[in-house]
Amino acid sequence: MTSSNIRSAVVVGLGAAGTELARRLADAGIATTGVETDREAAGRARRTLGDGLAGVTADLAAAASADIVLEAVPEPEQVKREVLAALAGHVRDGVSVVTTALTTPVAELAAVGPRELLALRFARADRLDAAELARGPHTTDTATGAVTELLARVGITAHVVPDRPGSLAPALLYGLLNQAAWMHHDGYADRDSIDTAIRLGCGWQEGPLRVLDAIGQRTARDILDGLHHRLGDRFTPAPPVPPAGAAPREAGATSAGGAVETVAVIGSGTMATGIAEVSLRAGFRTVLVARSEEKAADVRETVEFGLLRTGVEPGQVAESLVRWTDTTDLAAVADADLVVEAVVENLEVKRELFARLGALCRPGAVLATTTSSLPVGECAEASGRTADVVGLHFFNPVTSMELVEVVRVKQTSDATLTRARAVLNRLGKTGVECGDRTGFIVNALLFPYLNDALDLLDGPDLEPTLLDTVVKSVGGQPLGPTRLLDVVGADVALEVQQALYRSSGRPDLAPADLLRRLVHNGFLGRKSAGRGLRAYLTQSAPMGAA
Repeated sequence: MTSSNIRSAVVVGLGAAGTELARRLADAGIATTGVETDREAAGRARRTLGDGLAGVTADLAAAASADIVLEAVPEPEQVKREVLAALAGHVRDGVSVVTTALTTPVAELAAVGPRELLALRFARADRLDAAELARGPHTTDTATGAVTELLARVGITAHVVPDRPGSLAPALLYGLLNQAAWMHHDGYADRDSIDTAIRLGCGWQEGPLRVLDAIGQRTARDILDGLHHRLGDRFTPAPPVPPAGAAPREAGATSAGGAVETVAVIGSGTMATGIAEVSLRAGFRTVLVARSEEKAADVRETVEFGLLRTGVEPGQVAESLVRWTDTTDLAAVADADLVVEAVVENLEVKRELFARLGALCRPGAVLATTTSSLPVGECAEASGRTADVVGLHFFNPVTSMELVEVVRVKQTSDATLTRARAVLNRLGKTGVECGDRTGFIVNALLFPYLNDALDLLDGPDLEPTLLDTVVKSVGGQPLGPTRLLDVVGADVALEVQQALYRSSGRPDLAPADLLRRLVHNGFLGRKSAGRGLRAYLTQSAPMGAA
């Protein structure tokens, strides 16, 4: 049978997914009947679809006359098995049945259900423009082609993928969504901070908790229960997240300690240079402390060029540089209102520096660390003035990335946080607050997601190109995980993942074997002349563990 021969369809289950599938089929001119035993759900579908439905019944026997059957009952595996087993007694030979089962392999369902069985898998019913399609062991190429053509007719791009629990993009997405929900439940960050961090830090259109709202808490929990059974503890469902309601906290005005007018930046790397540039651009008196006069001059030249590149006239650049000081003398930060440490990511180096800053800086000055993975509390303790210390995790490139994670330790004072938020507001940055835990918000969610993607790829039946394609198309992500890994660098990913694993002790956060092999063999991504994951797999590099 070809797509053009499909003139009638039955959709079993008229929840959100079933109703959307029925609407699309009816809009394509296919006579569509709904099967729903729940009267309330059937009534909602009738009201939503109106004359689009040929009818609604509670009798599965309606499937006997259909050219195609789509099963969209709720996710629990036993429910799917019972419905598919019943359908097997009604569906005509040669008629394809498409299940929306996400957590159970279609090969297992085919053992109890119709012979021509395929699984249509998607991340959320309200964005059903693309989906993954897995075929059962007895499904013919002709049936797969006809279903793919039909889905295209109704506006759904189907990507044929290997048959795995959770499929590809949905499993990756649900893993991240679940960890975001746990982060909220643990009181580590509020829902607005989590959603804003992922939107701005990862380029998502919506934050993970808002995506959970769109999916529905009950639907998400059913899916997570199934994934937990199949894939392990990473999918242990978090308690429900309360609905959005409270407005996000705005960056406050300064209070105790007075307005910040002078910002000192310690360091001369990319992060320090970017922070110094945005500080100067925002009108602060800016002090840059580098290890050598040569490095200090390099930073000044980079900042000056950065101002010119943004369209600032040379005369205005000269005026801005009146507020600029570069030096190798740490004593120059003594009178600064905010001191930002951006030195090497080494705890002992940072602790030694904060001990000096605690004694050197004026009372009330805000002392900030830009660490992305080390405990802010360790720096605060070394300073001897914990109330004044806060983490300000800027993202690269600092000049264009809006997000800054504001990390509060238990002793950080409200006055310190208020002044830090006011500075970020003046810099044009959006600060999101979180507790002092490895990875903060973005890295704690993003890098396990990349790690999970590498576990998916560590086998013969999945290519990086397909994974990237479905993650963008079905998962709605701006960049596929393998391309993102090349940008970030496999070495950075391994370092962060190891830190998350050490700090948590969770087996599901152990670095993927493939990630270790990439680093061991020097396939780091862009920083290694473009030799990344795809090159590693293509060239069949040594597979021995690092």
